[in-house]
Amino acid sequence: EVLNYKKRPLFRRDYKKPAINRDIVTFHPCKSFKIDALDIEPFPVDHSVPGAFGFIIHSSEGPIIYTGDMRLHGQHGQYTKEFVEKTSEAKPIAMITEGTRINETKTDESEKKVYTDSKKIINKEKNVSIVDFNFKDLDRFQTFYQIAKDLDKQLVINFKHACFLERYHKDPFVEAPNSTDESISLLLPKRHTGTYNKEDYSDAYVKKRLDYPNIIQAEEIIKNPRKYMVVLNFWYFNMLIDLKPYHGTYIHSLSEPFNEEMEISYDRMKNWLNHFDLNLNQSHCSGHINGTDLKHVIQKIKPETLFPVHTKKPESFTSFHDNTVRVIQGKLYKL
Repeated sequence: EVLNYKKRPLFRRDYKKPAINRDIVTFHPCKSFKIDALDIEPFPVDHSVPGAFGFIIHSSEGPIIYTGDMRLHGQHGQYTKEFVEKTSEAKPIAMITEGTRINETKTDESEKKVYTDSKKIINKEKNVSIVDFNFKDLDRFQTFYQIAKDLDKQLVINFKHACFLERYHKDPFVEAPNSTDESISLLLPKRHTGTYNKEDYSDAYVKKRLDYPNIIQAEEIIKNPRKYMVVLNFWYFNMLIDLKPYHGTYIHSLSEPFNEEMEISYDRMKNWLNHFDLNLNQSHCSGHINGTDLKHVIQKIKPETLFPVHTKKPESFTSFHDNTVRVIQGKLYKL
């Protein structure tokens, strides 16, 4: 429900009612815009996906800060630092802040470390390397893309990855190669007949790309496995059957499991890896600010009232901010 939505509460009798289209309005970094009587200043912040923003909301009672998701340890930590400087100058009456990792201390995590550690692992691997990361994380894509170029390997992506990459490539505000880049190959999956019969491919996003010059099949990777780094998400692990990546390396460049459902999926993933004798490596840095950095940010901004959101531990904020409000869903708060 991004482009449209249905009013809540939503009852079964309302399922077939047409959705209401949202009024989508674009804005530009650091250029104010209005919503009714509110003047809003958007500032880019560093996060694991491009297009993350924090906001200064100018109300009749005073400025309100909304951080969105942010971090200081990523490739563009300077964005977040500049946002913090601007918001501290605003002297806000309130701050709505993310707090995903409020109880985690600062470590040496960084995108540079992901690059260094992963490159070292992949460079030693004599067989195929499998990597898994959130493809919407453009910084992480750039990390593995650069590793592939540095080690003279081909980064193998799937057709859905190609859709993302082509959109990123067209965006003037981000730097990304096209899906037909010379260091990128597009892995053709087997479908209904278990072959590469063109009639098997009915999805439009696949059909329109079948004539790309950099399409590769699993059999080609098997012939020279060391030449390739294959981006393969857990939900596409059935492709391992065709890739036959025995005794290779798997880099899990995602968060480790933090709930029961994720732990079940993680165990299933390890079963696949054990079957193919793939060496599991963890190499990741979070898209969210750690607790140590977040405390410093809040202490610098000095909001009169603090509203932690996007956190399971809102009570942790009370240890360093006296006027912390624990947000209750559906409740109206007045400043």
